[in-house]
Amino acid sequence: SPSIAYSPDSFNLVNNTAMTPATPTNSGGSTPSGILDSMGSQGLYTSIALDSNGYTHISYYDETNENLKYATDKSGSWVFTTLDSTGMVGKFTSIAIDSNDFVHISYYDETNEDLKYATDKSGSWVITTVDGSGGSSMYSVSGDVGKYTSIAINSTGEPRISYYSESSGDLRSAAHGCYPSLGTCFWVTSTVDSTGDVGKFSSVAIDSNDATHISYYDETNEDLKYATCSSICSWVTTTVDSTGNVGFYTS
Repeated sequence: SPSIAYSPDSFNLVNNTAMTPATPTNSGGSTPSGILDSMGSQGLYTSIALDSNGYTHISYYDETNENLKYATDKSGSWVFTTLDSTGMVGKFTSIAIDSNDFVHISYYDETNEDLKYATDKSGSWVITTVDGSGGSSMYSVSGDVGKYTSIAINSTGEPRISYYSESSGDLRSAAHGCYPSLGTCFWVTSTVDSTGDVGKFSSVAIDSNDATHISYYDETNEDLKYATCSSICSWVTTTVDSTGNVGFYTS
């Protein structure tokens, strides 16, 4: 039988019985190379999601060219695409896949200090400025908005984005919806929390009733906070943890 020899500096398993080495398997196909994109300085602000077939989708920042990039293996091999190269764009990316396997990406436009959004829902990539001075949404604000983005998709395939307004120090939210009675689709942006300097490191999730949930950092009070609203949104905010300086890097 195997015997174990242990000392504070080592931990060794001594096995006198011949063993067959374990072979890792991956039902989805061969394991890809550890390095996916090495063309310059790549891979900052990454976000990853899997579609219904188990294929991988990654959004990330190309620091060399200051672009938003996207990688996927859905064709059977890795394909890398520059999605947005207009100015300095692509920091603070977040990616989500809807029930039809369409891709949705939120990210920050540093040149214009705006929140941007990319999707292939129409069959080709469409880039939209959602909030900021060039924002297309109702209630867009001027100033520096769009850092620390997080994106989630509701049951109808519509995105919800949480993000930070650097100019006002607020947590903000963007929601897209289509309204057949009005014959139009549009973005609506709103301030979720404006009590002090709040909203960095946000993370958003949507439950089975399409209610939105956001965790984030309250820099003024150095607390972890949480905001939620129903599908017809009236935001309720709560301090979750106030013991010391807590709340960085929430999820």
